[in-house]
Amino acid sequence: MRMKSIKLIITFVTILSLESNLASAQKQDVTSSQISEWVSFLASDKMMGRRNGSAEMKVAAGWIAERYQEMGLKPVNLTVGFIQDYTYTARQNEVNERNVIGFIEGSDPVLKNEYIVLSAHFDHIGIKRGAAPDSIYNGADDNAAGTSALIGIAKSIKDSGLKPGRSIIFAAFSGEESGMRGSRNFLKNSPVQVSKIYADLNFEMLGHSEYLGKNKYYMTGCLLSNLDDLIGEYNKSTGFELVDTIQLANMLFNSSDNVAFSRITTTNGITKGIPSGTFATTTMAQHVHNVSDEVSLFDFDNMAGLVNHFGDLVLWLSNSRERILWT
Repeated sequence: MRMKSIKLIITFVTILSLESNLASAQKQDVTSSQISEWVSFLASDKMMGRRNGSAEMKVAAGWIAERYQEMGLKPVNLTVGFIQDYTYTARQNEVNERNVIGFIEGSDPVLKNEYIVLSAHFDHIGIKRGAAPDSIYNGADDNAAGTSALIGIAKSIKDSGLKPGRSIIFAAFSGEESGMRGSRNFLKNSPVQVSKIYADLNFEMLGHSEYLGKNKYYMTGCLLSNLDDLIGEYNKSTGFELVDTIQLANMLFNSSDNVAFSRITTTNGITKGIPSGTFATTTMAQHVHNVSDEVSLFDFDNMAGLVNHFGDLVLWLSNSRERILWT
């Protein structure tokens, strides 16, 4: 009788193990080859450096909208679709540009009315006239990488089969290189109530691992809110690390689209906004706004791991009951 019970227990444990392995096998992580394909398209010579106002930027926006649709995102505004057009003036010239906005509706009856914005800019600075042998600022890390991370996070969430608690907005911005034009326009003409935005997680320069090492990233503005503390708690159960000792991180807080979210109103000298930060793996100035910012330098395996990690992190954060507060 005892031997029979032991056999039953072993059989039960074996079944549980097989079910667990099957579930793991069915989970489709975003792969390095997929991310390589996305980054390579956006940072190809054919995209001519993705200068704001160019025909290539219009192509890029359409391509991002197609990827959003593939990943199951929905337009926030069904009438307009994924494209949010806007115009700004630069050097006395009118520039017509567009953001690409999609979202996943939350599932929690209460939290679904709050929004996590995931953002990245897809513009760059174009061509260096007369330069040889390479005149195209391909902008692979700055910021085809962040844009591809948005697409990858959307895919990671879709493939998980899980529904976020809060609604998640995916915002690919143009105009960053011209003074955060796209993110500022998004907030000025927000498709959702701005006061309901829980946080902005902005992504830039995720293609390199040689600066921090594998499975590591930093966030700008760690001293400014408790967002990094929440992420640090989450990371304790993962193999990933948010590095909070980067000296440039607080200065770089003002250098990307996250800053538009942090500075919405100013009253009596006090600025108020949405807690935000930019997530990156490098501050390598030798590649920023340089023709050397190429796809060939990427560690795509590391980037794929980060993208899947961010997908899990965002799902967790979408269900968090903790408030993100300025410190």
